[in-house]
Amino acid sequence: MSKEISPWASARVSTRAVVATFGLFVSVLFWLVVATYPTFFFFNPFAETDGVRAAVLAVSTLGWIAISTGPVVIFALYALGYSAALRLLPIVALIWPASLLVNHVSLFIQKGQWFTGYLLDYPIFVATDILLPILLMAIWAELRPAIGRAPHHSSEA
Repeated sequence: MSKEISPWASARVSTRAVVATFGLFVSVLFWLVVATYPTFFFFNPFAETDGVRAAVLAVSTLGWIAISTGPVVIFALYALGYSAALRLLPIVALIWPASLLVNHVSLFIQKGQWFTGYLLDYPIFVATDILLPILLMAIWAELRPAIGRAPHHSSEA
């Protein structure tokens, strides 16, 4: 007996593979930005003498690590049929820009000046700090109905 795969099941597998590949692309792209501008990312947040500022920088560090590694992990799990992993995508997508926002506001309060000029000086950060989180949230909104659904496998004989 031959097993026939329905076109719908095949499309789901194909979509999951594309999503996993996209997750890999996003993570590699972010890590290429980190490799290009390592001093923007690699520093000791606890070297800061102000405890609040150190905490904000620590959360920011966790944020960029999450957004740089989370998409590949979450989308790979989704591709393997673990759609519940998508529940983590909003956290992964938003902790980085939220921490940046808190960081910029706290710097403005402390120093009376905005430190957002880097977005004009280094436009790639518009992609990592603004566009990527928006894109990840758009993908989450699209894939959200799949959360909690068991993977569909063809069982036709």
